[in-house]
Amino acid sequence: MNHETMTVVLGDRSYDIFFGREIYSLFQEWICRFYPGGTVHVVTDRNVASIYGDDIPRWLAGIPHDVLALPPGEEHKNLDTVREIYGFLARGDAGRDSLVVAFGGGVVGDLAGFAAATFLRGISCIQVPTTLLSQVDSSVGGKTGFNLPEGKNLVGAFHQPRAVFIDDAFLRTLDDRNLRAGMAEVVKCAIAGDPALWDRLLTAGAKWKAFEGDEWRWIVRSAVAFKASVVERDERETSLRRILNLGHTIGHAMEKSGGYGRLLHGEAVAMGLAWEAILGMKLGVTGGDLVDDLVSLLIDMGFPLDDPGVALTSIAATIGMDKKRMVSDVDLPLVAAPGRCELRRIPLAEIRRALPGIRAEIRERSIARDLNLPAVDAFREESPVTNLVRVGNEVYEIRPVEEKVALAVPVETEQDIVEEQATAAEPAPAPLEIPAVLAELEPTPPETPIMLAEPEPEPSPSDTPIALAEPEPVPPPSEPPAVLAGPEPAPPDIPVAPAVRTVTLADLYWSQGEHSTARRIVGEILRNNPANLRAKAWLEARAGDDFVEAELLGFLETMAKEYGYDLS
Repeated sequence: MNHETMTVVLGDRSYDIFFGREIYSLFQEWICRFYPGGTVHVVTDRNVASIYGDDIPRWLAGIPHDVLALPPGEEHKNLDTVREIYGFLARGDAGRDSLVVAFGGGVVGDLAGFAAATFLRGISCIQVPTTLLSQVDSSVGGKTGFNLPEGKNLVGAFHQPRAVFIDDAFLRTLDDRNLRAGMAEVVKCAIAGDPALWDRLLTAGAKWKAFEGDEWRWIVRSAVAFKASVVERDERETSLRRILNLGHTIGHAMEKSGGYGRLLHGEAVAMGLAWEAILGMKLGVTGGDLVDDLVSLLIDMGFPLDDPGVALTSIAATIGMDKKRMVSDVDLPLVAAPGRCELRRIPLAEIRRALPGIRAEIRERSIARDLNLPAVDAFREESPVTNLVRVGNEVYEIRPVEEKVALAVPVETEQDIVEEQATAAEPAPAPLEIPAVLAELEPTPPETPIMLAEPEPEPSPSDTPIALAEPEPVPPPSEPPAVLAGPEPAPPDIPVAPAVRTVTLADLYWSQGEHSTARRIVGEILRNNPANLRAKAWLEARAGDDFVEAELLGFLETMAKEYGYDLS
């Protein structure tokens, strides 16, 4: 039997990671050697049990054990399932000398690991990851926990496993979607800290499924080696380990906003990687060529880069619940170059303001590659007419994308193009850099980049919650749009292309379900050019569609004119 071993060096919490093919005999030998008198309690899920249910008793022959098969899926990663594991351990007379075996994917590993960390104030566990995502990410590093309705992984504990057994034979049972989801974490490790792995992934591109045998093992081992090297230097995520959250701030918001189970974790991370790379480009950290390479690679791998059914208001509100938040800021890793990250403390308000521009650019890039919609059905938010996000006493307005950012679409030979000047965030001060070759770092507070001024609240005679300031009138089309009030920013370093409003753009928003935005674009085209035949035909073709929304929009426009508000 051929296998390789890697050691995660953490003092008395050090442990070995075993790599190989069909290493179940090594798994059995390890348990007999280190837990000869204790009971073994295997936690898995029903999907894994349907494939390996007959093999587990054979691998544990002669060792007292019992097996619990949980319902599968991220939607079951909650306190009720943790209680079920506690009951399973209690009924099985688990003691301080017992061993919990997490046999499954990332959900099983997180839940079983957390139960082991907290049952009897902590008992031993080992990880046997059966998915690519759990092999390269969740099984290593000791993070355990579960989700709350308010956010992902908000309850957890650091509890290092006693050993990890990574068998590439398990990958043969994965469908394409789950295998692809695991590749998102591989891409994250590559771009964050392993230039050689990054180059290999770029070379493979859409042919990544052709990996086999030793090449798969090299890819998995490379990703695990990078993560282990970070964990050794920062076990409890006080500084350096935060680079492993690359793509996860927006990714977790996508995952939670869409409802757990709608997106696989890896699919959400892929979206987060693309969105945060574009944010890094807007902040002057990530180069445009690197963003091009990353977005192209993710699309070639088959990832959708947006879930159009998730509203920006929902994403903005969910980011505020991120467990990496520091008061009103988030420590966000941004890629400066393949293998080098910068950790920046960015105000939540600045991230929220950037969301419309990021989504616009994601749509542009996806449309150019004929890939925009995910493989799941989109759904509308419960309150599609609201664009306000309240977090504590702060209220944020998410403006329609066509009025905030540049959105490049094929420019048509029409006379109805209205140009707008978009604004870009000012680059932040020099942050903490994480080089490709990791060095020991003392925890230092990251520097805070310049923050765009938030809207001033209206004066109030009492201590009532903050009210939104009345929007300023929209300037005529020949002038640039008004920007948020505040100190005059320095000239942006990042050039932005002017946005355009065309019938093609209206078609895009209509296809995404944003009918009021589409109608408003066509209305502006006709106000500037009443003879535009394409715009007239567009309205006539949709005369019977969305009648209620059109009536509501007309009512709101009438009220806005009467009271002087801006509906944008």
